[in-house]
Amino acid sequence: MISGLGLYRYGLCVFFILLVSFSIPLTGARTTIEVGETNTAQNIVLLIVDGMGSAYVTPGSTPLALDGDPVDTADVPFFENMVSEGILLPRIIVPISGTVSAHSVIITGFSGAEQEMVDHDDATIYDVLKEEGFLCIAIMHNGDFSGMRNEQDIILYKPSDSISNLSFPVQVNDAGVPGDIIRELEFWEQELPEYLEGTDGLDSYIAYSDWELDASRAIVSLMARQHRDMKYILTINVGVVDCAGHYRGVDGYIGSIEGVNKKLEPLYSAARDSNTAFVITADHGMAFKTPVSSRGGHASEDYYSSEAVTTVPILIISPNVAPGVDRGGYAQEDLAPTLLSILDLPAQLRYSDGEVIPVKDYANLRVSVNSESDVEVILGSEMVSRGSGDIMYTFTGLKPKINYTVRVYSGKDILEQSVYLNVDRLIRFETVVSNDDTIVWNGRTLKRYVASVLTFIVIIGGLLLISRIRD
Repeated sequence: MISGLGLYRYGLCVFFILLVSFSIPLTGARTTIEVGETNTAQNIVLLIVDGMGSAYVTPGSTPLALDGDPVDTADVPFFENMVSEGILLPRIIVPISGTVSAHSVIITGFSGAEQEMVDHDDATIYDVLKEEGFLCIAIMHNGDFSGMRNEQDIILYKPSDSISNLSFPVQVNDAGVPGDIIRELEFWEQELPEYLEGTDGLDSYIAYSDWELDASRAIVSLMARQHRDMKYILTINVGVVDCAGHYRGVDGYIGSIEGVNKKLEPLYSAARDSNTAFVITADHGMAFKTPVSSRGGHASEDYYSSEAVTTVPILIISPNVAPGVDRGGYAQEDLAPTLLSILDLPAQLRYSDGEVIPVKDYANLRVSVNSESDVEVILGSEMVSRGSGDIMYTFTGLKPKINYTVRVYSGKDILEQSVYLNVDRLIRFETVVSNDDTIVWNGRTLKRYVASVLTFIVIIGGLLLISRIRD
């Protein structure tokens, strides 16, 4: 039994803690001000075509063999059509051209990432998205590893790179995954033999990608029908292009890329119709010693080529992305923070050294101040937007690639900072905090102290009730 004196002392401690906590500015407070339209995608499909070099699919590019002779490009008409609806970045440099390392870079945004980093807290895009309420789904032919699988809430994957191995188990890591999603992936687990029946050679490779892209389209359609309000990321790794490059040479490599292209339209259409961003990239490219080589490579020094091995494309189609072709040089580690930016989420990747690529048709500005202040965003001599009485502001939908002036009013202090807003940015201000202990009774302060008193009453009432029950 809690004694009356003990209960009294405990109540005083609780009251003191609450009083102190409510006398400190709320660091979680945030004011969001919509300046312009943002049109953010709700979900994202990330398609990684394993081993697809940029020069094979970029209009106007000619891939070269290691002997310097030109190699045929792939005939990818639908991929080229999609370029007109999104932005193509054909010069993405891969820091490490091994599959596991490249996948680790893609999802952590860190140029030196290895698979061990994926297991760390807050290291991957999946960690960030789960905190934002996203469901993480994956379908992977090959190239996955245990860390990547464990990052997903549910994954249908191939544990072996062998083209003859038909095993594709479903791994569920979160008990909260809806049952119809599990059943859908289990259905597609059983469908692969039918796709492969009667095929051989290159046709069997293409059948694998057909099956995987059809399964992916089915998941996107299911989410649109049954889980319209559930945010998700679907990660797809198509491994047949890499396999064909290694074992079937130039002809098999190009043919497998063309096979993937033929199945893109249904998946893309399902994503577009459900407010889902569609992103295509590769982990690395593929090099051939001659234009007619029967075998290619990418990991060993014998096959090193900056064009064929370490340069991959990124194609981004999203309602908030400005279409076009950007031939500037970017890095593979830039993809992860860019994916978060497309979803209008702050970059919170613990280890990332990548930068957001300026692909959106607007930019968001976050302003952090260490004391309650008024903030103005100014363009030239015109005030674009204003907020008051908070310590964190987010101004959304600002015109990009423009210099703005941010002005902060805190008591008698007026601080200014210029910012070039080509991508989403955070700027911080340190203001002088007054030593005056006088409480200003505005609406925000009143709500804070009312909440404190109510919480105190509830806790003490609960303790009294417990004490009576124990008596």
